[in-house]
Amino acid sequence: MPQSTSAGKNSFIASIADSSGLIALFSCMDHVYFFMKDREGCFRAANSLQLKKLGVARESDIIGKTDYDFFPGHMIDRYLADDMRVMETGKPIRGQTELVANPNGTVSWHQTSKYPLYDKKGDCIGVAGIMLDCDHDGGFAMVDTQMQRVMRYIDEHYGERIEIPELARISHMSLSQLERRFRAAFGQTPSRFLIRYRLTRTSHLLVESDLTISQIACEVGFFDHSHFSREFKKLFGMSPTEYRSLYLS
Repeated sequence: MPQSTSAGKNSFIASIADSSGLIALFSCMDHVYFFMKDREGCFRAANSLQLKKLGVARESDIIGKTDYDFFPGHMIDRYLADDMRVMETGKPIRGQTELVANPNGTVSWHQTSKYPLYDKKGDCIGVAGIMLDCDHDGGFAMVDTQMQRVMRYIDEHYGERIEIPELARISHMSLSQLERRFRAAFGQTPSRFLIRYRLTRTSHLLVESDLTISQIACEVGFFDHSHFSREFKKLFGMSPTEYRSLYLS
């Protein structure tokens, strides 16, 4: 009796003794970050793009290390909570849009998917994930046309005052529709996304420019300095001045 499609697939995959070829395929995809971690959060495999994201040259430089060895602690807790949820529930995360740190101290928007990994006994032994960089993969091309209009407008005008009703107008959606679409695509409201988008640009200007903190705040669309400082510290766990000192030291 022939095996079911699912059973046949699982049997074939289980018979593969060397998975290095499969992992190597991800290094052929110059726009996909790939990694595998064990239950303790230690890296066990990664493709070349992920190694670049971690700021190392060889895979051996990451084996046995965790995100805490490469990224600022204030951003790691969320990554690890997602890893643990995937491993504990067995439910993957698909296409979650989130901020991910870069080795130089900046942050970028990525779309992340994570899946649990099982051993032959059926026990979860870790997590595998891929990421797409929204800033370098055609912008936010993974969202639909209406949302792309919104993203283009934000990218072109984030240094100006942007009203949420204006975003609804250019996307040809009602305010309630826009709110629902943002929550579905990014897990947050349009106003919260706009604040975080401005803060991603702030992180780049802090480490890549000589502008003062006040000039940067105005450049990215914050016209209330105290509001800017509060929001920055809420996301990054430190003041803009401390952040700049940390990554320029």
